[in-house]
Amino acid sequence: MPITVTGSSMTGAPALLVNVPLRNTSFVGRTGLLQAVEEQLSTQDTAAVLPHALHGMGGVGKSQLALEYIYRHQQNYKVICWIPAERESLILTALANLAARLRLVPAVLEGGGSAPAANTAVPAVLEALRTGAPCDNWLLVFDNAENVDVVRNYFPVNGPGNIIVTSRNRDWERVATSLPVNVFEREESIELLQKRSPDLSQADADRLAAALGDLPLAVEQAGAWRAVTGMLVEEYLDLLNQRSPEILDLDPAPDYPLTVAAAWDISLERIKENSPGSRELLDICACMAPEPVPLSMLRKSRGIEITPQVDPILRELIKLSRAIRDLTQFSLVKLDLRSDTLQMHRLLQNVLLAKQGPEERERMSNAAHQLLSAAKPGHYASSQEWPAYQALLPHVLSSQAVTSTDPYVRELVYDTTLFLYYWGDFEGAADLARQAYTAWSEASGEEDIRVIRISKILAFLLRVVGDSGESIRLSEQALETSRRVEVDEEDLIDSMIELADARRFQGRFAEARDLGQEATERARMQLGPDDEITLRAAQSWGVDLRLCGQVREALPMDQETARRREEVFGPASSLTLNSLNGLASDIRESGDYPAARLHQEDVHRRARAALGDDNPLTLRIAGNLAVCRRRDGAITTAAKLSDETFNGFVASYGPHHPDSLALAINVSVDRRLTGDLEGSRRLGEETVVRCADRYGENHGHTLLMKANLAATLRALGELSAAQECEDDAATRLAETVGLHHVLTLTVAIGQANTAYQWLEFDRARQIDEANLPLLVEAAGMDHPLTLSCASNLALDLRGLGRRAEADEMEGRAVDGFERVVKEDHPWLLAARQRRRIECDVAPIPL
Repeated sequence: MPITVTGSSMTGAPALLVNVPLRNTSFVGRTGLLQAVEEQLSTQDTAAVLPHALHGMGGVGKSQLALEYIYRHQQNYKVICWIPAERESLILTALANLAARLRLVPAVLEGGGSAPAANTAVPAVLEALRTGAPCDNWLLVFDNAENVDVVRNYFPVNGPGNIIVTSRNRDWERVATSLPVNVFEREESIELLQKRSPDLSQADADRLAAALGDLPLAVEQAGAWRAVTGMLVEEYLDLLNQRSPEILDLDPAPDYPLTVAAAWDISLERIKENSPGSRELLDICACMAPEPVPLSMLRKSRGIEITPQVDPILRELIKLSRAIRDLTQFSLVKLDLRSDTLQMHRLLQNVLLAKQGPEERERMSNAAHQLLSAAKPGHYASSQEWPAYQALLPHVLSSQAVTSTDPYVRELVYDTTLFLYYWGDFEGAADLARQAYTAWSEASGEEDIRVIRISKILAFLLRVVGDSGESIRLSEQALETSRRVEVDEEDLIDSMIELADARRFQGRFAEARDLGQEATERARMQLGPDDEITLRAAQSWGVDLRLCGQVREALPMDQETARRREEVFGPASSLTLNSLNGLASDIRESGDYPAARLHQEDVHRRARAALGDDNPLTLRIAGNLAVCRRRDGAITTAAKLSDETFNGFVASYGPHHPDSLALAINVSVDRRLTGDLEGSRRLGEETVVRCADRYGENHGHTLLMKANLAATLRALGELSAAQECEDDAATRLAETVGLHHVLTLTVAIGQANTAYQWLEFDRARQIDEANLPLLVEAAGMDHPLTLSCASNLALDLRGLGRRAEADEMEGRAVDGFERVVKEDHPWLLAARQRRRIECDVAPIPL
């Protein structure tokens, strides 16, 4: 049944208020509008969430109306969340904090503790609101929601709650029940004016209201002025008439409220006379976002020079407090002591910006950038610092900090970009990196070191969001420029690593390996074996060696890298855990399945304790553990873990993310092994297409997915489709990674299985006989892949009637399996029972 919201039923406990601004103690009137909102929400069908757009020109009080509704009806809801919706990043921040308050993710600590990652918290809270667990009666307010399509993406579809949208965009009428918000009724204007100035007569209040056009924001401003100054109405009206022509010269936008601009102008002149520094501080804040400005940002700036007028205010807390008090008295800003922020209305920002000439605008923007850079939080990867980055983010974006040439401001932009990535807003990070790269390139040229650095970040982020073409070009350009202009050794090595990473995404594993080797050897010689960049280079080189099938070379190097990282960064560091995760792949692909699983179980426990279950690295480690379990014969527990991890990654990153694709490959294998052949085929076919879209038709990940799909098709009895699939994979692999790569050789095991199932025993024998010595050379005599090929060859020989040879080959295979795998391992059981062994191929993370 629909949720009913009525004033007479307010008997329950107040709702949990999340991010809700302070109540406006000067709110008056609006009885009819509040009733209309209540009626519309009460008829809302719980089967479909419908927004209610409160729209109109600026200054009519849309946000204040929604806020007053919240405080009057907070006992009718269990949770109410206020969501600034002008930018997508603000929506993500509000929803992530709501997830923490609902205990869906680790909580945000009071006083600036850790914050949840957007890419896990936002899907979690939207799903919780949609299902009604743990909260089945909620209200979301999307404030200043101008982009209809973006904002609607964050509606909990069909959830048991209500949504209010405030917006000036009339396009909401297409998708929502519309509630126009107009100026005050005259009696409401008079009520507000007399509330601020009790000595004001009815007639004088009426004259003021008429002059102000009953615009709520203008009435509020005039009331504040008279409350502070006690000026006669006649004098104020004269001032208003004097200011209006000047305001007209500012060429305002069509819905620009002339009356409130003139009213503000009167207050601004008084502030300028009494405190020029306070007036200039307003101009600086006008260059930032209309979202709350952290007062900590102003307090941190006392050690730098902003402007001669503002510096004295910022260097003494008493003067800063006095300036803020003066501004709040005239209703130019609102102070929120709960969040320790101040905020000005976005229309006042428009007035202030319109009054600034080009030179003044540049000076004030530079001052805003200096304030922001002085407040730069700590390391971007630390969740402890994320709340501070979230508070600065809208101001970094709105102030166009990307246009600054100041090195400290550029450092802030660089770190903010990486914060967005680690926080989980990949698209936002890529967009900011592109803005910075474009602006910095134009201002400083391609050879500037900061341009080179941001180009590499942009290249990396473009790969993350799926635009690999431009990413490769930027990576190539960064290394070419780094070599040409002779940058510092650290930057040159970083450029080598970046291009090696890009080559892996292209499937050019040998080139990546050679670059990784050059970077590592150079770093060891120039920077020392324990330097952070040296260890990063070695980590990258180890990945390249694994992808090239050189696991025996990768194993000792990765062991050393993990050991050094643990000594330098500690056992719980994400860098250490990442190295240990790679080491598990080395151990497994070397053929020691029990040791790989034992190792990875420990790494997984450590990651969960240090990072939490939903951390991307923890999920990556869990996915690798699932493969280790499968190879160790624990198929059921492997399938359960891989499915959980796959669902977690898809929910947070989408199905096309590299980790989601790698996990999809493994889940497809697990479904085949647990008997869900149709599910395995469906996911396998989808993943082949997605891998081809992401990496290309000839990439190793695309081809190994084809090989695994062929095994499923074979199990379904679709031999022609299986043969076509694996033959194509084998041909392309031979051309890209080589005939002797263990991946190519594993696919050949499948080709022999198809021939055997066709009852073409001699063709199966030919494939297995040719493959066996190559596997011995590539993987070793006692590697489970080699033993699987030997066991299958025994069946080929037996099918041809060559029993003595078959018995000998089978005995060697069984003896070998008994040495390297557990007693109940499926491959050992298959060898003993004379069944074909299907060898899956697990993707090596890029």
